[in-house]
Amino acid sequence: MNDFLSRPARLSLHHLTVLDASATELIAIAGELGCDHVCLFTHVPEAIAQLFPCVGEADVPAVSAALRQAGVTLCNLEVFSLDADPDWAGFERSLAVGQALGATRATVHIHDIDDRQGAAMLARFCDMAVGFGITAGLEFNGLSAVRTLPQAAAILAAADRPNASMVCDMLHLIRNGSTPAEMAAERDRIGYLQMCDGPLERPQSEVWHEAIRERGVPGTGQFPIAAALATLRSDTIIDVEVPQHAARKAGEPPLDRARRAVEATRKLVAAHMPQEAAR
Repeated sequence: MNDFLSRPARLSLHHLTVLDASATELIAIAGELGCDHVCLFTHVPEAIAQLFPCVGEADVPAVSAALRQAGVTLCNLEVFSLDADPDWAGFERSLAVGQALGATRATVHIHDIDDRQGAAMLARFCDMAVGFGITAGLEFNGLSAVRTLPQAAAILAAADRPNASMVCDMLHLIRNGSTPAEMAAERDRIGYLQMCDGPLERPQSEVWHEAIRERGVPGTGQFPIAAALATLRSDTIIDVEVPQHAARKAGEPPLDRARRAVEATRKLVAAHMPQEAAR
């Protein structure tokens, strides 16, 4: 069993939940809400760079100070895209930023290459990341070449690296036909679960909007969250990823939106996740 899977479960606040907050503001919100970790963007593909606030080398002193003051740590880095021509130099710089901030994980997507190539690219990324003390998390989703949990598990097995894990997002689990039963079969690979909710069916035309701008607060939709949480190891990190564009547009402050998502997640985790659960 990988060492990184042996720590107690904790809550992490994903920057996507409040993209209108700066990195330091997100960290302060996480601290006020009793989260243990945050997820920050340190690498974003150029095509979508304008959508996400990205932390760079120049930001390290201010972000480090904010983390210390809030009493939280940086868990996860987003987002490293593996394709036919990966940005290896950019990855290295972004992982170095993450290491300087104490990050332990980095989310990886695979695009436009087959599973064999994806496994080779993932192995190379893991070999780079291990030098920074970082574990790679392969996320399956319908916006990438790796759509389902079993496909991600097969790629992880082929990559065969000790610092490789799986990212399981409730949204992508449901939208791409995977199930809590499949989660149970791969529970020792799942490093963190990204939490949100929604209806069981959604028009294909709304996929991007839902993923990036408007997800349901956990417990308000139809996703099988209780069953999913029950499959997890007690030390799996729970990442609160609940963008709420309508509430933001209506003028609701980032703290209030984050509070609603975090408190709802905390209640579900306490009720359904194996103990020791996230606080």
